[in-house]
Amino acid sequence: MKTGQVNKDLTIETLRGLAIILMVLGHVIGSGADNGLKVADTSIWRYIYYMFQYMRMPLFTVISGFVYAYKPVYKFNSNSKFLFGKVNRLLIPLVVVATMFYFLQYIIPGTNHRHNLDDIWRIYVYPYAHFWFLQGMMIVFIIITVLENFKVFNTLKSTMICLAISLLIFVLFPYKVNYFSLNRVPFLLTFFILGLSFKRFYDVIFKTDEIKKQIINVAAVIFVCSLSCQLYYFNTELDTRIVNLLTFAVGSTTCLLMINAGYQNSKLIWLGDYSYSIYLFHIFGAVAPRVLFAKLSISNMPLQILVGLITGLSFPVLLRLLCGSNKILSVLLFGDKFRVTQAHKTNQPAYTQ
Repeated sequence: MKTGQVNKDLTIETLRGLAIILMVLGHVIGSGADNGLKVADTSIWRYIYYMFQYMRMPLFTVISGFVYAYKPVYKFNSNSKFLFGKVNRLLIPLVVVATMFYFLQYIIPGTNHRHNLDDIWRIYVYPYAHFWFLQGMMIVFIIITVLENFKVFNTLKSTMICLAISLLIFVLFPYKVNYFSLNRVPFLLTFFILGLSFKRFYDVIFKTDEIKKQIINVAAVIFVCSLSCQLYYFNTELDTRIVNLLTFAVGSTTCLLMINAGYQNSKLIWLGDYSYSIYLFHIFGAVAPRVLFAKLSISNMPLQILVGLITGLSFPVLLRLLCGSNKILSVLLFGDKFRVTQAHKTNQPAYTQ
């Protein structure tokens, strides 16, 4: 355990490592036949992508809420100090790393979705690649700050009411306002509150035997039914509301059951410590072998996916180790605090201070 940090839940740290692997794997395969490795919609790899589609980002976001609950806004001297920390952690890398990736796509032949330089301003205003998460989480932290000031999360009852309202907005009122990823905020807020509640009311949910047994049994049934329903509709056009409902059903029960399982793995814990760095830079590592394989006319899909996954995970870790000790680069590339000077002190996710 690192000095000066709160005691970590090793199950959550393990899940963080698992979540980042699933996320990188998903981006290597690509969400459709026009990005990533441009895998055909009828391919087994597309099926694998779809199988974990409703688990990846829900798990990542639930972990965000869980870890936030270690050090919530009311433990800071002021709301502004908390929010400025999030600006530093989220928006500086958003500007710097997204700009780097935009130029990479523009300069290097063989990358997907080459854009005009005149449109670069759009990446700071609208969702762009995986950086939408940074935009959306900034808004989530502002909302959470307001709700914490009204003590909404002080009781399990009021927290569940807030979660239900957020869920209803997410499922029933999908909208297309995508300025600064506003259309993704209901999704993020719902799973963030869920993760927060798992931590803040951990003893009630996971340690009260009678309640725990009932919750886990119900969650297991919902998971099996909702995942089966999801897989049944593979490659089927569904209404957005149904997709959102399935996302919550599969995602929430997956997170609940995995946290309850209590699985711990030292290798995943180690990898999870670099999760934010990997999230920011994995695409740089994954693009290189894709371009190289295209130049060499190598079309072996399992090989491309394996190499893309390995480089997508390893490149950010190496970059973190090489640049993390530089005060300026650690701030610009990883959103570290200005006072941090040692690399080993800065391998923290976006949702910690």
